[in-house]
Amino acid sequence: MTEAIFGLVGVLIGSAISWLQSYWLNRQVAKKAAQYLAIRVVCIFDKYLEDCVSVVKDDGLSCGQRTPDGCLKPQVSSPGAPVFPDDVDWKSISHNLMYEILSFPSDVDAADRSIAFTADVVASPPDYEEFFEDRAFHYAQFGLRAYELAKRLRKTYDIPAKEYGDWKPVSELEGELKKIKEARAHRGKRNAELMASMAQKETAV
Repeated sequence: MTEAIFGLVGVLIGSAISWLQSYWLNRQVAKKAAQYLAIRVVCIFDKYLEDCVSVVKDDGLSCGQRTPDGCLKPQVSSPGAPVFPDDVDWKSISHNLMYEILSFPSDVDAADRSIAFTADVVASPPDYEEFFEDRAFHYAQFGLRAYELAKRLRKTYDIPAKEYGDWKPVSELEGELKKIKEARAHRGKRNAELMASMAQKETAV
C-alpha cells in the first residue's frame, strides 16, 4: 500500500514537473514572439512618424517656388496607412494593444478619402488651402498616434527610445495641430457671428 502511494505521488510530481516545463517553454516562446513583433512594429511606427512630419510641413512650394501657373502643389506624398508584417504572432500581445494597432490602417484609409474629397470638391486654386490644412490636420494626429503606440510597445517590451538629436518631431506635430485647431475654432466663431448678424438683419426686415 505504501509503495503504491509513493508511486502515485511520484507520478503526480513527474506530471507536475512536465507541465511546468511545458508551461515555462510556452511562455518563453510567446515572450520572444511578442518582442519580435514589438521591434518590427516600433520600427514601422518610427518611420511613419517621420513621414507624417514631412506631410504636415509640406507647404506646396518647390524650392520656395510655385508651379508655373502660380499654384501650390504637394511636394510630399501622403504615406497612407502603415503596413504591418505578416510574419508576426498578433496573439502574443494584449488584445487591446493588438486592436489599437490593427485598427490604425482603416482609420487612415477613411481620412485619406476625406482628404481626397476636400481636394476634389472643396479646395480651389491657387493655394488649395483647405486641402493642405485637412491633410496636415489628419496626419499630425496619425503621427502622434504612431508615436504613442510605439512608446507603449517600447515600455512593455523594453525597447530603447529612438534618438532624434535636436530635431523634435513630436513637438512639431503638436505645434502644427494646435495651430490648425485654433484656426478652425476662429473660423467657426467668425462664421457663427456672421450667421447671427444675418439672422438679425432678416428679423429687422
